[in-house]
Amino acid sequence: MAKGAFNEGKSPEDIKIDLIKKTHLFEDLGEKELKDVAQYIQLKDYGKGEYIFFEEEAEPGIFILTEGLVKLIKETADGRSIIVRLVFPGEVFGWIEWGKSVPKFKYTAMSALPSRLLYISNKDFINLAVKYPAIAIKLTCDATHNLLQTYEVLKSIASGKVEERIARLLLELAEKAGEKKDGKIIIRLPLTRQDIAEMTGTTVETTIRVMSKWKKQGIINTERGYIEILDKDALESLVL
Repeated sequence: MAKGAFNEGKSPEDIKIDLIKKTHLFEDLGEKELKDVAQYIQLKDYGKGEYIFFEEEAEPGIFILTEGLVKLIKETADGRSIIVRLVFPGEVFGWIEWGKSVPKFKYTAMSALPSRLLYISNKDFINLAVKYPAIAIKLTCDATHNLLQTYEVLKSIASGKVEERIARLLLELAEKAGEKKDGKIIIRLPLTRQDIAEMTGTTVETTIRVMSKWKKQGIINTERGYIEILDKDALESLVL
């Protein structure tokens, strides 16, 4: 578990309610409703590199990331790992089962940074959805968005050129987590070349070759331990 990574001084229940207030799924609820909702939600902390669940052991339920970064990883039939999605604060992952509606494909979730999450079990979420239908509607919208995002990742891996896939990934990371400074976009995420390879369906060697080429061309810089995009237009020209 992550220790000392988050603010202290409040009771776990107060911290949980504060985090729920900041989550868009619950932003329309009043104080009384928030306290009611909090009874169904668990607060979970994970250290960097700690697994939240494994694909073969995963149980239905909804996770909402409030702080940190989470990788969603899928194992392929030939034993390779693909990072199908990075989860950023405010985003939802997991799934709900209803009757015989059980997802065929699941994934492993790992905390890439010290992370804090709100968790709602499958049973508790169904109870919440009955009491607060707006929450169910928002979750459906989030789930649809995430499904389409994953589809685009898999489609890109299946058909796109390697440089196009890596360029698209860097542009997406820049949009979600980039910091603009002195004409550059700085991506301060703990991503290795292996991670980038797994997110784009290629090899580490190819990833290193492509990024070294872009570095020589002045498109990116990686000397400071993180990725700096120096020429965004050049990356955009590679994305079809």
